[in-house]
Amino acid sequence: MPKRKNRKHLPTKFKALDGKTYKLTGKQNHWCDIFLEEDSNLTIASLETYKITNKSLSKRPWGMLSDKDKEKRARAENTAAQIGRENLRKLQIKKYIYKVLSDEGFTDDKVRLKHFRNMMQDGNISASNTAIDMYYKKTGGYAPEKVEHGVSEKLEKFLEKQNKKLP
Repeated sequence: MPKRKNRKHLPTKFKALDGKTYKLTGKQNHWCDIFLEEDSNLTIASLETYKITNKSLSKRPWGMLSDKDKEKRARAENTAAQIGRENLRKLQIKKYIYKVLSDEGFTDDKVRLKHFRNMMQDGNISASNTAIDMYYKKTGGYAPEKVEHGVSEKLEKFLEKQNKKLP
């Protein structure tokens, strides 16, 4: 997806693939543009678009946070993820995402055809599967994941051992 920065995010009217006209608020438009960037997801889009308490903690490395700040960051990211999941359920947002993806050449029929070809072991299957996976994520084709933010105990112990080895 092309980067869509440096755009004013005003309310947007657009004609969807079904021929009907829909309207996005400025924040919905901004959220969609961030969400459609190739290195973004619904949590990042929500953190960058909406006022969420303690969202600045998400930009700091996990290991540099106190236990209290880790809890605050987890709550902020969980709130952002919930807002993102709610946005993906809104009809006008779904229609906008499908329109943008269609304008970029991604349609259900084309993705299904590529998916079928991959099942038959076609070409560079790894790259194709990554593209298919991204398409399904962006269009809400997967069931919502239950995401817990934070570092697992096992990883936390590993990081502690590594920190002790540092001079």
